[in-house]
Amino acid sequence: MALKTADRLPTVHFLVCGNTRPEDSPLGRGCGLVGEHVYVALKQEVTQQRATSDVWVTKTACLGLCPKHGATVAVYPARVFYTEVEAGDAEELYQDHAKNR
Repeated sequence: MALKTADRLPTVHFLVCGNTRPEDSPLGRGCGLVGEHVYVALKQEVTQQRATSDVWVTKTACLGLCPKHGATVAVYPARVFYTEVEAGDAEELYQDHAKNR
């Protein structure tokens, strides 16, 4: 069976880590709950800006960069990773990467 490519792609795609690890993990607890709050805040910002068809927000497992505080967010096509992101950073992330989509 041949693979089919998508007909529509986002202009900007935010990938938010929501990975959770045990408390005693040598890598730390992961982005977990903070990642969930960042994800919700970014979804709300995108919805408020009426950009849901062009700007996608996806919650992921580990993105490989584990901050001590906050969550990791990757932005494509900019190919930028942010660490220590908090829910209050959603508007700035949107303005920096998706405002002029």
